[in-house]
Amino acid sequence: MHTVYGVRKLSDYEKAVLDALKNGPKVRKELVQVLCPKRMSVKKLQKTLNELVDEGRIICIPRMIGQTHKWTSCYALPKHKYLLETDFKTVVNAVKYLRLELCRNPDVEEVAAKIGVDPESVQKHLFIHASELKWKPPTTEDKEKAKGMRQKVWGLAAQIKYGLEGEINVSEISIDDIKRVEFALKHKFKSIKLERLPFRGVVLGPGFPTPPSPKEISKKEAIQVIKKLQRLKKHESGQNRN
Repeated sequence: MHTVYGVRKLSDYEKAVLDALKNGPKVRKELVQVLCPKRMSVKKLQKTLNELVDEGRIICIPRMIGQTHKWTSCYALPKHKYLLETDFKTVVNAVKYLRLELCRNPDVEEVAAKIGVDPESVQKHLFIHASELKWKPPTTEDKEKAKGMRQKVWGLAAQIKYGLEGEINVSEISIDDIKRVEFALKHKFKSIKLERLPFRGVVLGPGFPTPPSPKEISKKEAIQVIKKLQRLKKHESGQNRN
């Protein structure tokens, strides 16, 4: 190996591997597809990877392939180590889940608590990919506004669960409202109680019969109702555009 002023000069093979990893981690199969046989043989690639790992120029972490119980090697530059320690897809899924649950963007700590990792790793993902995720740290105003939105969503979900969907005015709710209600029905169905129902008219005084309690429907029926509301809203939106 040649050295320049005490620093070993990288081979063309090593430069090719480092260049392939400059934008983020890659599993071995991806490196094979990018570099073999155009730049080197598979055997030469593996030898080069091993040498770069031994010298600390890249890192290698085993990663399970989906639910197959098979393993592969994932390679990255040391500066991208956090991307291997905290899977980006897990962060994305947590953000999507919490966004529907909280009716706002989650903060770093909320995402970290959801997936059970340290906030520092999550923060790097969120800030680097903020534009892609359409994420920004929620302000105090965002959190206060979300409280009212959650109250509305839970009220709509309760109306559906207790068979009162006929009282919902589709024109007064948005597509986002419907998505959040669908989330509540799918993931928080047991938590939707009668007390979540919005106020329904004048309180009757003595001498008036007590109105019957709304009848609870099943989760499956509730999902069918929200799907129907989605279709109605899309139809309404189409008419408004025309």
